[in-house]
Amino acid sequence: MLAIAGGVVVLVVVAIVLAVVLTSKGSGGANGLGDGPTITIASGTPTVGSSTNPNALLGATDVAKLFKGIPQSAFVLGKPNAPVTLIEYIDLQCPDCDQFETQELPTLVKDYVRTGKLKIEMQPWSILDRTPAEHDSYRGQKATIAAAAQNKAFNFSEVLYDNQGTEGTGWMNDATISNIAASVDGLKPYQLATVANGSATASVIATITNFANAHPSQMTGTPTLYLAKGNSAPAYFGTGVPSLGNLEAAINALAK
Repeated sequence: MLAIAGGVVVLVVVAIVLAVVLTSKGSGGANGLGDGPTITIASGTPTVGSSTNPNALLGATDVAKLFKGIPQSAFVLGKPNAPVTLIEYIDLQCPDCDQFETQELPTLVKDYVRTGKLKIEMQPWSILDRTPAEHDSYRGQKATIAAAAQNKAFNFSEVLYDNQGTEGTGWMNDATISNIAASVDGLKPYQLATVANGSATASVIATITNFANAHPSQMTGTPTLYLAKGNSAPAYFGTGVPSLGNLEAAINALAK
């Protein structure tokens, strides 16, 4: 009987150790913050998102109105033949990007994109994960690229910025991404996760990283902005939150 009891104790200890190991594999790493690099949609998330669902996040209906009726193809918002292109390199957990996207982008969309003067090309970049244990920027990058595969990148990122957490806290977890995806009209959350973790997304990330590495004097932070007229090569505009007036002036000059 003692032998049997001893065996039971050993089995219990082994079970506890396995539970701890399996749980740690899903953590953000050594600091225990957030989820790991793989995105998983939380159980119970709707199969198709809606800005009007009872659990939709802050700003979801305003975001839907902002972009309603504007062409959106992959990473490009606006009419394909718009005379000026604004290229934005953004990090999804960057506070400066949050300021630009929530305070200045809506004006650009209403006054320039909706009127056909401007199209915006988004390039999701990941630069703010300070250690190998942090994944917020990377997860946001992956999720936004996957949303672009459904032509919903701008809706997804704008809802995300409206609900942005504190940098470096592990806030970009599966629950957050699931709730954002569920708050975007027509976005399929489970499809988003599949694409986010796939090879096509990894290829896009590599392209963005290679561009940043090739332009170290310009790509020093986010947002980093470029402007292009027609089919001309993009010209560096600046890094950081721009003066909206200066940015509008530059767009107007190129649109002439």
